[in-house]
Amino acid sequence: MRITFRPLALTDLDDLRRWLNTPHVYEWWGVTSGPGSLGGPGADAATAAQVHEKYAHGIESDDATTHRHVIDVDGRAIGLIQHYRLADEPEYAAAIEETAPGAAGIDVLIGELDGIGHGVGAAAIDAYVRDVVFADPRITRATAGPHPDNRRSCRAFENAGFVAVRDVVVPESGPERIHVRTRT
Repeated sequence: MRITFRPLALTDLDDLRRWLNTPHVYEWWGVTSGPGSLGGPGADAATAAQVHEKYAHGIESDDATTHRHVIDVDGRAIGLIQHYRLADEPEYAAAIEETAPGAAGIDVLIGELDGIGHGVGAAAIDAYVRDVVFADPRITRATAGPHPDNRRSCRAFENAGFVAVRDVVVPESGPERIHVRTRT
């Protein structure tokens, strides 16, 4: 299995919309997961216009603070992974008790159902943190906050070298289990 990352492009937005409207993704990323979230069944399904509005600016702008990448496995797009410096999200950083300098937040979704349950998520997270996130010398700590009930995501972060350190409740978003991996 060869995992690579490439910046999210406008041509990826149809795949991203499809992923956001897939049950195993929208359960944790969908409209019921917090403000600004997209995806779900029926009337909650993310539209092409909504996905474009939310993601296109970050693709077309050099000033984006969230860095989004498509996860390719053997040349096939299977998901999205992103990171951002927590210093750029001070309210969220305070809510998850990660206000020290040098921390970055990580989010991941495996959109293709056949990419679930085979270790792809953990392998992608590990490679992304090692090769992309920690390539920035300012970042010394990677954090993730999947919902505590999202056992698959929690397990993927733990298998990628993260340690669960605390459970928190983020205002307007809900519970998160904070996982941390420190640069070695």
